[in-house]
Amino acid sequence: MTEDIRAEIPHLRKGLAACPGWVEEEFAGIPEARMGFAQQEPPWARWPPEVQLRHMAMVPVRWLVEKLGEALQARGYAYPPFDAAALWRGTGRHVPREVCPDKASLLAFMRSFLALAADILDRESPEGLRAVTCLWVVDPETVREDGAAIERPIDFWRMAARLHPVGVREDPRGPGRFTVELIAALRQIYWEFLAHIRTTQRLKGLLGLPARVKLPVEGYLTVPKFYD
Repeated sequence: MTEDIRAEIPHLRKGLAACPGWVEEEFAGIPEARMGFAQQEPPWARWPPEVQLRHMAMVPVRWLVEKLGEALQARGYAYPPFDAAALWRGTGRHVPREVCPDKASLLAFMRSFLALAADILDRESPEGLRAVTCLWVVDPETVREDGAAIERPIDFWRMAARLHPVGVREDPRGPGRFTVELIAALRQIYWEFLAHIRTTQRLKGLLGLPARVKLPVEGYLTVPKFYD
């Protein structure tokens, strides 16, 4: 398993480094007047492009600050400057306008935290990427209905645990309690970017706009509901 992770590190680093460029290119093809476009069906179309972008910018923060922050700071990592109070006054799932008022500031914010992800991959050994963990807890009975999906979060995380080759496991004695290793958190960041860029492409399809980026089909994009 150590050798598998050693082989994955450059692939994951390359993918994370590509994400801001893919986002910038895909969103460049959306007129500002259509950044708020959404519709009720299918469920993946309920978050408009702007919300997709604000969520993507928040993904690395949720993992590297909210979930893994204490462990990473103990290992000597420093965060890019950001207004934590303003950031957490929002939904916790999207970077608020108060922090990033426009597309350019969102892209800069996103790049700064993805650079931290790259730094972690450069500095950590395969063993270190497995030794640092966090706990992700979901209510086994909750059904989430929002702009992203209508599903039980526990079903999503059980699917994620099957997809991740290593690093995500549910406590057999505590349903909904998932231990996530640092390598899986970094992989999760990458996979979430792929999924939300693909959703943006699907939204553009509803608007009659062409996709601009050929995404690698991996992670969540291997699951038809996230790609087709």
